[in-house]
Amino acid sequence: MANRLVHRGIRSRRTLLAFALAALAILGTGWVAFEWTLSAGLRNAGDQADRRLALFDRTLEAIIERFHYLPSSIALAAEVRDVLAEPQNTERREAANAFLSRLNDTAGAGELFVMAADGHVVAASNWWAYDSFVGENLAYRPYFEEAMFDGDAKFYAVGTVTGVAGYFLARRIDGENGPLGVAVTKINLGEIEANWWRSGELIGIVDINNITILSTRPDWRYRPISPLPASTYAMIAPQLRYGAQGASDQPVAVDIWPSRGVNFAYIADEDTDTSGIFIVDEMRLPVHQWRIISFTPAWPLFRDAWIAALAAALAVAALCLIAALLLQRRRMLAQRLVDHEKLELRVAERTEDLYVTNEALRAEIADRIRAEAAERAVQGHLVQAAKLASLGQALAGVAHEVSQPVAALTTHLASAKLLAARRQDEDITSVLGHIDRIVDRLAALTGHLKTFARKQSAAPMEADAAAVVANALDLVDHKLRALGIEVEYRRPRLPIRIAGNPIHIEQVLINLFTNAADAMAGQSIRVLSIAAHTGADGRARFAVSDTGTGIAPEALTSIFDPFYSTKGPGEGLGLGLSISYGLVRDMGGTLAVESPPGHGACFTLTLPIVVTAEREQIV
Repeated sequence: MANRLVHRGIRSRRTLLAFALAALAILGTGWVAFEWTLSAGLRNAGDQADRRLALFDRTLEAIIERFHYLPSSIALAAEVRDVLAEPQNTERREAANAFLSRLNDTAGAGELFVMAADGHVVAASNWWAYDSFVGENLAYRPYFEEAMFDGDAKFYAVGTVTGVAGYFLARRIDGENGPLGVAVTKINLGEIEANWWRSGELIGIVDINNITILSTRPDWRYRPISPLPASTYAMIAPQLRYGAQGASDQPVAVDIWPSRGVNFAYIADEDTDTSGIFIVDEMRLPVHQWRIISFTPAWPLFRDAWIAALAAALAVAALCLIAALLLQRRRMLAQRLVDHEKLELRVAERTEDLYVTNEALRAEIADRIRAEAAERAVQGHLVQAAKLASLGQALAGVAHEVSQPVAALTTHLASAKLLAARRQDEDITSVLGHIDRIVDRLAALTGHLKTFARKQSAAPMEADAAAVVANALDLVDHKLRALGIEVEYRRPRLPIRIAGNPIHIEQVLINLFTNAADAMAGQSIRVLSIAAHTGADGRARFAVSDTGTGIAPEALTSIFDPFYSTKGPGEGLGLGLSISYGLVRDMGGTLAVESPPGHGACFTLTLPIVVTAEREQIV
């Protein structure tokens, strides 16, 4: 007992030690992975930022260099020197203005203008515009003072006349007795700012005063990149470098601090895409006394570092778990062998059960297939039986229709014999014409009956809407006339070709016409309304309505069910509408009914068409 307790205590201490070592390995690996991934990410981000900044620098210098020659060209022009010699001479001013306009049209710079030695603008390329520089005194501009003193100047500022920011290149114009004035080229950097914005980067150019002058974020323009002292604002205010409103006192970055060999900045912006901690990279442009600064979101780098740390920690944890499982496996190997034998026995038993179940399922599937085939056969027999039943109902009317032509035929034959005996050939021809028309009428009636009674194949068929309605009306015409039912048939204006079995469509229509006639028996007003047209959905529509007693609301939901009938006992099996519904569904159509209280019933038959003509209008 004592030895067992000792061994148990030793195992517990070993287990605790193993857990401690595993936890230390997991945490240490995660920390190393975090530091390594973050350092690599910062280096990669810095390299990418340096390449981007170098590209932006080359783009900026290329644009400025494109117009670098203009101040010298202006200073050497005779028109410019002439107007500086006599600024009040109208002809010389016009000549200088025209020269600057032509030169700027060719060069494509922002604006070109010439300042006299006192700072007044005496000629400009925009002399004709309402915001022309001509007549303005820009002596307060630093580029004027610097050019007059050093010979050349470069300056970025917001135009005090146009309100448009630009980069100014200035060159002193020297005369025999000293400086005559300054030639200035204003370059609009809006193009490069737009290109930067399309790149999707967070880029800004900061001038010597730490003020953002160009940026992919328009709301950063003329804001300090970091907080500035009040003395700086007091110094730059008289220069109007940033327009009449001056530089903003809201810095782009709330704070900038160094860490891990790079600079980080915290930006608090209303736009969530530019809020948070960013990595700051910059490139100095000593020629212009500018800095190009890029902001790279730091969160993805920290996220990747945390993911790497978590993955490494999980990998070490998985290795520790695998090691523990391997140790456990050695202890449980014998038991697993026993369990394996038991499992094989259970699997064999289960396999046998599955085999029996599978065989039973196959037998059930075969039974279902046979049942479905039998159901389809029964449905076909029901359809044919319904056709023959409808045919039987129509035979009485057809017999009546045939009796009259036969009587007329007998009379005409007797007349023909008499006329033949008298040798009245012209009258015989007339009588034979009447006989021919009577025979055609009898052939049409018997043809409808033979076609309707014939079984149809399952091959795709087409039907003419007007023909199926006419054939169906022919077969129920006697019953309708016997009940004194008036037929209102609104025919389609254009032919409608239906994708469906014409005999099945006639069978459905005969059933609808017969039901309507039965519903109107005993009514004072007996009108059967039929309309055929093409609906807005491009399908053929037949509307069959009557002036009968209608259908009770509780019967509408069951009207298409098999063996459901609203007629009295012995008047029907309740299969007509059910079979019709199935026939229409098999042809890809629909059969619906409406019966407002106090009115008759209206059945709507919808079927697909073969050729969609222009939308039909009901005549």
